[in-house]
Amino acid sequence: MKYPLKFSKNVALVLALFIVVSCAETLDFKQIEEYTLKPVVTAALVSFNAKPIQFFDSSGTIQNNSVSDVFEFKGFDESYLRNNVVKLIFNAEFKNEFDRDITIQVDFLNRSNIIIYSFSPIFVESFDVNPPPYEEEIIIADNLQVLNATQVKITASLENTTTQLNPTDTSEFDFKSSVTLFIESEF
Repeated sequence: MKYPLKFSKNVALVLALFIVVSCAETLDFKQIEEYTLKPVVTAALVSFNAKPIQFFDSSGTIQNNSVSDVFEFKGFDESYLRNNVVKLIFNAEFKNEFDRDITIQVDFLNRSNIIIYSFSPIFVESFDVNPPPYEEEIIIADNLQVLNATQVKITASLENTTTQLNPTDTSEFDFKSSVTLFIESEF
């Protein structure tokens, strides 16, 4: 079946009119220069599981009231993150099956093992297996020293140390943490 020539001329005329009218405004290619990327990145930081025996010396007879460990932190090794991060949120979740309260202290350390930022202590009550998550925000412009963090130190301290833990107890203390980085950079 052939279409009349008149039909195709009408279609061509409508398409031409549409193209001319749709491009009525000049395009502003400079808008891309004003665009700011704002990605949000969350990454695991530190997690551990502790049993009462880990609060004792190697003989299993002398209780230490606190244990610490230092973990490597490479969050700001990448220059893009270091130059564009505007905010950091430290997130922590925990479960305490111990028969006593525990205080967790989290510190950022620099390459010289010097504390450059201390988070507020996290207090976890005994037998609290479902406490609310902990969050602390750091505005980078107000705490530029945080960009020098290369390590994270976690210290778990027992409260009520008048009675000794049972080193054979199977109760556990679980700790999981992450950081959320808020980045702003021009396109």
